Amino acid sequence: MADDLDPWDEALLAALQPAAAGELLTLEQLAEVGGISPIILEVVVREGFLTPKVDQPEPLFDPSDVIPVRAGLALVGAGLPLGELLDLARRTDQAMRPIAEEAVEVFARFVRDSVEATSSSEEEASQRLVEAFRAMLPATGELVEHHFRRLLAEGARKRLGR
Repeated sequence: MADDLDPWDEALLAALQPAAAGELLTLEQLAEVGGISPIILEVVVREGFLTPKVDQPEPLFDPSDVIPVRAGLALVGAGLPLGELLDLARRTDQAMRPIAEEAVEVFARFVRDSVEATSSSEEEASQRLVEAFRAMLPATGELVEHHFRRLLAEGARKRLGR
């Protein structure tokens, strides 16, 4: 499939790959590093909320993947039933996937097209696209996180105001 990609897509795909597979962990290593039961991690993987960064020759995970799992366990520890948490996670995933896909399309339509049109070479365009992507990915995450936190606080205020 990579043979069908143009140079810009290849550059963006490379930017999405981990820097080195040595920085990644097996599920068992992730469980050990995170102090999390391997069974819990297996459930989270099976549900699709934790996906390996590399699938071959074996699934490998980013060490930071323990952060959301620990957050979920903290919610369960505070009294939220695991089934309810998984249901919320599924619904959030279903709601966010189309938005994420649209965000990629917007990037392609506006940023990529502009960079391609104003670059003097394929190499320059590839470099500028990767730089834009690396800046936009965390910025988008921060924007979404901030908005969701605001919505949570607003919902809590409304509930407490009853």
